[in-house]
Amino acid sequence: MKITVIGAGAMGGTYGGLLARAGHEVALVDTWAEHVQAINADGLRVSGACGEHVIPIEAMTEPRAEWADLAIFFVDTNANREAAPSVPQALNKDGFAITFQNGIGNVEALQSVLSAERVLGGSSMCSAASVGPGHVNLTHMGTTSLGEVHATTSARADGLADALTEAGLPAEVKPDIMAEVWQKFILNVAINAICATSGLRPAEVARLKELDQFQDRIIDEALAVTAAKGVQLPNPNLREVIKGQGVKLNRPSMLQHVEAGRQTEIDAINGALIREAKALGVPTPYNEALTALLKGREQKQRRLREEPNLDYDAWQARIDAGDT
Repeated sequence: MKITVIGAGAMGGTYGGLLARAGHEVALVDTWAEHVQAINADGLRVSGACGEHVIPIEAMTEPRAEWADLAIFFVDTNANREAAPSVPQALNKDGFAITFQNGIGNVEALQSVLSAERVLGGSSMCSAASVGPGHVNLTHMGTTSLGEVHATTSARADGLADALTEAGLPAEVKPDIMAEVWQKFILNVAINAICATSGLRPAEVARLKELDQFQDRIIDEALAVTAAKGVQLPNPNLREVIKGQGVKLNRPSMLQHVEAGRQTEIDAINGALIREAKALGVPTPYNEALTALLKGREQKQRRLREEPNLDYDAWQARIDAGDT
């Protein structure tokens, strides 16, 4: 296949790089110019759970027009509105798109710029980190789920699953992909923001009784919203799965983002749960509190990144004067 990956950060770079290594024609698209330059100069380095590889691959800041059979959409969810219009520009007339992004609303974002039948849903249980320009690290190898949004199966879904599996990314076609998306969404709701706000990894959260109990309240609210919406999760024991993550010492992407002073995907995860809950009349006070606290930490980390030697007395004077 000819594949354009829009959003070639940690996850998009890993998927695109391994698909290129397996023999597909892949173009990586990313707004990080230094990353693009490094890939074009020296190849993409993909390391970690998939081994160590340096992969010759083309990278660019704008997609090649009407070239791709498949567009994999892997941008940060905060960039969906700006990046989604590039998807139809990248695809040939028979091409289709898929998103493996965290959160909910991403399939709908693609369907808003493409006809609904040209969009597949996906969910990845892999995790990855960006090491630096031209280098991504697959920190955990999990299963990738994908499927048609309005059908149980199709030749293109089967073909994409086979291509990913052959590239070293085990993939399965699911008959109800949106249920899989919601299941990953609930897992993210229960873990990512707690880690990002506390600065702790999942295993550290599990070892602190107060946070472990707080996580239970977050899960209670998430499952109440899911039940009210009528979503049948593939695993009825999802709470046990979430609690089973308490042995891991990985750094969830939201923790990586907040530590780097970047905007997190909280609005597509716990924020999205709150919006769904309000529409359904389900109270979510714990998620609302967690979301507010994380937004506060985001602001502090961004400020420290922008002004590492910030004088807080001077900052307070600016606030008092109405300058910020």
